[in-house]
Amino acid sequence: AAAAAAAAAAAAAAACCAQRTRAHSHKQKTENRARTDKMGDEPHHECGFALLRLLKPWEYYKEKYGTSFYGLNRMYLMMEKQRNRGQDGCGVANVKLDVPPGVKYINCEKSADKDPIKDVFERVQKLGADKLGKAPAEALLTPTDGGAAAVDPLWVKENVPFTGEVFLAHVRYGTDSDNSVERCHPVMRESNWLTRSLSLAGNFNITNNEDLFSSLVQIGQHPRELSDTVTLLEKIGHFVDKENNDLYVKYSATGQDPRTCFSLIAENINIARILRRASSDWDGGYCIAGMFGHGDSFCLRDPNGIRPAFFCANDEIVCVASEAPLIQTVFNVQQSEVKPLPPGQALVIKRNGQWKLESVLPHISLKQCSFERIYFSRGNDAGVYREREHLGRLLLKPLEKMLEDEGDSLSNTVLSFIPNTSELAFNGLAKEAQDEVARKRSALMKSIMDRKQRGELANGAVEEELKKVANLVVRTEKVVHKDAKIRTFIQEDSSRESLTMHAYDVHYGTVRPHEDVLVALDDSIVRGNTLKNAILRTLDRMGPKRILVLSSCPQIRYPDVYGIDMAKLGDLAAFRAAITMLQERKMEHILGEVYRACRSQLAKPLAGTDFVNHVRRIYEPFTAEEISNKIVEQVTPPGCNAKIGILFNTVEALHVAMPEHAGDWYFTGHYPTPGGVKVCCRAFVLWFEGSSARCYGVSSANSTVQTPVLVLGNGAGSEHVLAWKLSQSHEVGCVYMAPGNMGASGHSTHGHRCGDDEDDGAAARQHTAPVVPVDLPLNGPDFKEVIAFCKERNIVMAVVASEPLLQQGLSDAVRNASVPAFAPSMAAAELDSSNPFSRNLMKKLEVPFVEASKAEGTGYPEVSVLAFSDGQNVSVLPAASRDQKHANDDDRGPVTEGMGSFAPCPLADEVVMQTIQENVCKPIFEGMKKDGRAFTGCLQIELMLLPAGPSVIRFRACINNPVAETLLPLLEGDLFEIMQACTDGRLSPEMLKLRRDRCTVSVVMTSTEQQPQQTDAHAISGLDRAICVPGAHVFHTGTKVEIPKASSGKLPQQQRSSPHLQPRKYSMGNMPSLVLSQKLMTSGSRILTVAATGRSIMEARERAYVAVRAISFEHASYRHDIAATIHSPATNGRPLNSKSDDSEFTYRAAGVDHAAAKAALASFEPFMRRTGEKKNGSSPAETQQQDVIKGSVFKAPNGGGTFVSSVNNLGTKLKIAARIGSTDGLGIDLVALCVNEIAARGAEPLFFQDHFSTEKLDAHQAMQLVKGVSDGCVEAGCRFLSAGVSELPGVFSQGGFDFVGFAVGMAEENRLLPQRDLMQKGDIIIGLPSSGLHCNGFSLVRAVIRASGLDYSQAAPFDPTRSLGEALMPPSRIYARSVLALARAGLLRGATQPTDGGLEMALGRLLPKHLAAQLKAESWELPAVLRWLAAVGKVPFRELVETFNCGLGMVLIVPPEHQEKAIAMLTEMHEEPVIVGKLSASSENSHRVDIEGAQGAWLMLPELGVSLPFPEVLSSLQDPWTGSRLRVMVLAGSESVTPMQALIKAIKVPASAASLVGVASIDVNSKALAHARAAGIRDFVLSRSSRKNSAEFSLPENGHEAVGPAEEGAGGLAGMAADGRESSKSLSVETSSQLELMMQEVQAEMLVVLDDVDPAILTRAFIQHHAGKVLICHAALLPAFPGRCPLEAAMRAGVCVTGFTICFAVPPTIGARGGCYGPPILQEPVRVDAADTVMTLRSRVVAECEVLALPKAVQLVASGSVALRADDEGYGVGRSASGVLSSDAVAWR
Repeated sequence: AAAAAAAAAAAAAAACCAQRTRAHSHKQKTENRARTDKMGDEPHHECGFALLRLLKPWEYYKEKYGTSFYGLNRMYLMMEKQRNRGQDGCGVANVKLDVPPGVKYINCEKSADKDPIKDVFERVQKLGADKLGKAPAEALLTPTDGGAAAVDPLWVKENVPFTGEVFLAHVRYGTDSDNSVERCHPVMRESNWLTRSLSLAGNFNITNNEDLFSSLVQIGQHPRELSDTVTLLEKIGHFVDKENNDLYVKYSATGQDPRTCFSLIAENINIARILRRASSDWDGGYCIAGMFGHGDSFCLRDPNGIRPAFFCANDEIVCVASEAPLIQTVFNVQQSEVKPLPPGQALVIKRNGQWKLESVLPHISLKQCSFERIYFSRGNDAGVYREREHLGRLLLKPLEKMLEDEGDSLSNTVLSFIPNTSELAFNGLAKEAQDEVARKRSALMKSIMDRKQRGELANGAVEEELKKVANLVVRTEKVVHKDAKIRTFIQEDSSRESLTMHAYDVHYGTVRPHEDVLVALDDSIVRGNTLKNAILRTLDRMGPKRILVLSSCPQIRYPDVYGIDMAKLGDLAAFRAAITMLQERKMEHILGEVYRACRSQLAKPLAGTDFVNHVRRIYEPFTAEEISNKIVEQVTPPGCNAKIGILFNTVEALHVAMPEHAGDWYFTGHYPTPGGVKVCCRAFVLWFEGSSARCYGVSSANSTVQTPVLVLGNGAGSEHVLAWKLSQSHEVGCVYMAPGNMGASGHSTHGHRCGDDEDDGAAARQHTAPVVPVDLPLNGPDFKEVIAFCKERNIVMAVVASEPLLQQGLSDAVRNASVPAFAPSMAAAELDSSNPFSRNLMKKLEVPFVEASKAEGTGYPEVSVLAFSDGQNVSVLPAASRDQKHANDDDRGPVTEGMGSFAPCPLADEVVMQTIQENVCKPIFEGMKKDGRAFTGCLQIELMLLPAGPSVIRFRACINNPVAETLLPLLEGDLFEIMQACTDGRLSPEMLKLRRDRCTVSVVMTSTEQQPQQTDAHAISGLDRAICVPGAHVFHTGTKVEIPKASSGKLPQQQRSSPHLQPRKYSMGNMPSLVLSQKLMTSGSRILTVAATGRSIMEARERAYVAVRAISFEHASYRHDIAATIHSPATNGRPLNSKSDDSEFTYRAAGVDHAAAKAALASFEPFMRRTGEKKNGSSPAETQQQDVIKGSVFKAPNGGGTFVSSVNNLGTKLKIAARIGSTDGLGIDLVALCVNEIAARGAEPLFFQDHFSTEKLDAHQAMQLVKGVSDGCVEAGCRFLSAGVSELPGVFSQGGFDFVGFAVGMAEENRLLPQRDLMQKGDIIIGLPSSGLHCNGFSLVRAVIRASGLDYSQAAPFDPTRSLGEALMPPSRIYARSVLALARAGLLRGATQPTDGGLEMALGRLLPKHLAAQLKAESWELPAVLRWLAAVGKVPFRELVETFNCGLGMVLIVPPEHQEKAIAMLTEMHEEPVIVGKLSASSENSHRVDIEGAQGAWLMLPELGVSLPFPEVLSSLQDPWTGSRLRVMVLAGSESVTPMQALIKAIKVPASAASLVGVASIDVNSKALAHARAAGIRDFVLSRSSRKNSAEFSLPENGHEAVGPAEEGAGGLAGMAADGRESSKSLSVETSSQLELMMQEVQAEMLVVLDDVDPAILTRAFIQHHAGKVLICHAALLPAFPGRCPLEAAMRAGVCVTGFTICFAVPPTIGARGGCYGPPILQEPVRVDAADTVMTLRSRVVAECEVLALPKAVQLVASGSVALRADDEGYGVGRSASGVLSSDAVAWR
């Protein structure tokens, strides 16, 4: 059976291959006829470029070279000398430095003319000459020597174009169809900021352009086109903007004005860092040059060195170009002055003329393009000359063998070449032949002389023999010359070929007819067309005996993907020969196998995929000689008389001739990058499918095979998830969905992000086909409209996803119309539609089952599995979903279709799944097949897991909700490929793969409204927030769009649908947005299914519920306990709760306990009551009320009035004020706290008093505070009555103080607020925006900032225009006048100022017990500072609303009838009122204050990766170091006590400036390595190849300090004991080399050496190379006890204090005792106790010192706040409070 199946599969593949080949052959003929101009076989290069920086002033070149356009002339020469690289476009750009605003500083001209180089430079020079000729008199300088008047250089620079200092030019050979002038380089990204203006040109091709394009879209950009030029421009431009923003924030935070900031940016912008960030995910071959508007320029070469670039720098110029000889010639410099640009490095030229080679990308392996050297590079390059000549020489021996095989020799052979580039290789062949002949002559002469001496030759015979020697000559002729004037414009094949043969002409008489062998050498044989149609026919006219064509390069078997125009496999002669032989030898199945393997590989992302070049299998069955012989057959023209032979050089010979150019992918298929392999696979796929598209470029990106698929159903969520999953297939070009739903209408943006989650979305981002809902009648039994649609749209597969449609025979109707259908037949679908049929079948087959009615209430878990079948084979998806069907929590309420599920279910382990496969699936599918009802499609099997084993509850012929939403997101394979395999009868188990690292939880959202079909629909909001949760998807089941009626009562014209296509309802963009006039509404009872993936069930559940809570609609309902309990051996049925996170911040953890405060206040009450009712005029009830509502009320005896008082202080906000040294605004804060409370009680503030207490009085500080109080009182309209001051030495810490305020107001008794008895359901809640945090929650704020490692002087992450301290300190707003105005007008029922207890408690205190506040989070904006705090501090939502004002400084309650009047009055008083909610009836189990949608709209939980952007600032949710974190590696020893955990935890904080990318140690069991692995950090183990044990690497725990001779390589420290081990120098060299490689692998920028590692293992060269980026930890207070074993040394010395030092490493002085210990960054002391041992002391040093100092020091260095400085006097530490250090902070001298 297996053999039969294999044979059937092979036959199917062969048939498929034959069909593809026929299609391809037809297309190939068409393409051949369409080639009108291309006479030759020559491939064409992408382009050439040149970058030039003039270092001298303009007048210098004018005086020395006699021209005003020296730079322009040199650029012209360099372009002309690269003419062979560019044929259809040219451009040149120039930047002028230091021109004033208003003067054009960038000039650019381009041309796509017939002769673009000439056209561009003639236009530019004419324009410049005209400008010079019109120079005004005031611009002419008086001549000093009586000569002609010179023009003022400043005038020239400002007025004459192309007279700047930086030039960038480019010649192009366009490989795509659009070769317009707009596509010419340089391309420009213009801006009014000089440092943001960027011009780009280069010689490149990017293989992963579609991925890069998607990444730009992901970050919110909208690239104008899908070309690698534009993509790279915008990719670099994005990080240019980021660099500018970061620098502007840094400099502005130090108080610099904007113009100074821009100047500092121009001086310090880090081009290398920009390029590192931008190019980190590039794949391809490239040399990219660019110049900025302020004058910096660069050229970057790819890390493999695929594309060439050379540079020259002297005192006049810095120049970069594609070829070395043109630089030598144009600038008249020596060969030694021109150097190659190292791979992975960028030549960065600063605006001041200084240049530097910067490492941008880690050098991988040198794979310089060999074909470039053979074909394109200029022959006057000395290296190219030698290499090509060597290639020719290497051809002689195989040529002689070919001649000898047919009885020929060099004596009857004419050597010649095909002009023009093969001439150098021909010279080599001729020279080698002459040398060979000379050797033969010498051997013959010696033989003749020997024979003559022996008397074997008479004199006459000697003469005859000598004549033979004389006739041994090498015959070289120029047989062929190229007639370049011939062009063909005839379309007919016969006429065209007749003209083609005349493209070459011959020199008659150079070949003896029928006697000579004619050898014609060419540099390559690519396509073979010119060889067949022109060269061989021309050569055959000479009448040679044989024609041997030699190629100096090997067989070109694979396309180039890095810039040379060989992008189609079918064009290659070697490929066509191999395909022909596969067909002749009946091996076509290989083609089908390679096609499927390539197709499968195309669906994978580049990152993290090990790509295999499956196309190499095409050549494996054949030898190179067999392929050459087949090429001979295919290129031999009809009627050719001479016998043809072809000889290719070998790959081995290629590497011998050019050992430094190992890039041989054309010949071997060994591409240096994964993208190269992927594009090669794409080339094969395109050939196999008969496509004429190129395998890369704009045309290929837009040539994805548009395979349309139709999903048919009833618009439910299961169809939506099927369409979504199908759209991710690279096979699918479009998914039609009938009838569709609102999720499909906005598929690309609505309900789905472009990726699944933060690290598995790459595949989805690769390709997402559009999902188009169609208005298609689904009328049986013939379904004419469906079939017509399938024919019209060329549907390749119809997926039927509705049981009723199956019962009506839709799948049968579609199949009968020859449309493949993924669905069972109507007969097979009876397994679902007929309970009697399915039950009888299971009884018959002895399949265990339970009746559905008996399954309810058993308590046994229910699961669902998906079984795919092609009618013959069945494969089960290797995971089951756990179904939860009851409507209510705890499995209560009626049973539904499903309220949620999760997968994989732990109970359905491998044993259970195997049981289901054997006992259920196998017998069912085999039984159906025997009954003539073979099932094709997907069968969903619902089972109950009973003690006796799995038992079937029911079968479903289609995938249903919510199982589809749960299981399909876990599918790793291509769903379309699986479905196609089912329809083609080739399903295999390998296709059904699940992501083992992911789990899914799905929650169904329903409407609890009774009879929803008879009621109005309700608006749905929050979907945009829900889909921002990583891994979350929203699938629509019952939604619709509400479209307003036009005046005619009909749909507006733009909303009408065609007979087939329903128009889209959603606009395109990064976030879904309805057309303004439309709303998404509920429709029915089952509304949405929210599915989320995560690394665990717990994480997936958390994500799902965050997304669910973000969505709201009236009568929304869902179960809250989906996946809350997992029955498995690990959990034993316990509830699955999110474990607490130690890094989660709360107010209580920050030191403020509301419960304790409340208890304390309650304990005060008896003492307050003692003072007596008679004295204070207030009743006990009123006193109780005062405890609840802020603002104490005092009723004066005898009707003396009602007073309201308030007393407050500013809390820990004072701490921040003291820290930043600014008390501005604190006085206003204090007044606001008091008068706002008084106004909220309906009282008018009368007077205010304050008291200022401090450790030491600062008169200026006191005056600032009092001035603020005065300003606040003026604004509030109350009198500043008195101010008190106290000096309290010893009470406060140094600089500490306290500030207390007291205010009194007066009110009419009947106007007191709140009026609780008048409040009722429906009252409107109005919020008045706050200015920020006001005065509450600062203890929590300080805790978050402290843990984040930020400084208050640094730029605020949420507001880059201010420092962090400034952004936290805006004074509170005073609302007294506005609130009192409403109260006096009788519009107000209550008011509260959210302070103590935040928004939640403030509103809760205000309301009567029977009412609750219902707020809508989307009604107002949460302040940026709170968003940032919530994200960085992981502040829970409830904690946020119970601590902070949440952006509302005052909350008002007004009756609905007064809403408009209140809003108008507040607006008139310059408030910005917002209606934030309304009052509703409260319930016992709900919060008094409910903020709808807040958890989705506000919180950005870092553990979920949520990041919700908002419009205030560019870097709203970015911490200051996002995207620019310093990559740190740690070198650790073998100590059991290590600070690694503290460092890992600190660096994980989002605000950290560092990123820990690797930990290395020689001890594989190192604790530090274990911590790294647990944290998911890359770990390395240093090789032991030359070490005996780890003691040679680590410091011994209890040993004595090893002392030995200092070695320079060992950093000046004694490394080893003198016991025969290798020298410390060799050890340090080896270790440093390994570390260097490891750091390159993870792109680490800084190394931290822990204190259990001897720093002597680092070489001087290593420390110099990483200047200022190597930190050494040492367990002592340096300079005391340097070297090894410092703790033991400290204890021996009897000191009572030691500690910890972290310092910079510096190059050591030979023999210096201090070794490489540089200036300290931080030091921490610790006491040495009498009872201490080395181990106990070390434990305390780590716990008390290292865990504090190490993370802080890393943060300081990574953020730029601390840097190593060097001068003539030695080394020091440069510090900056703002984090701004000059770019040359580390300068080794």
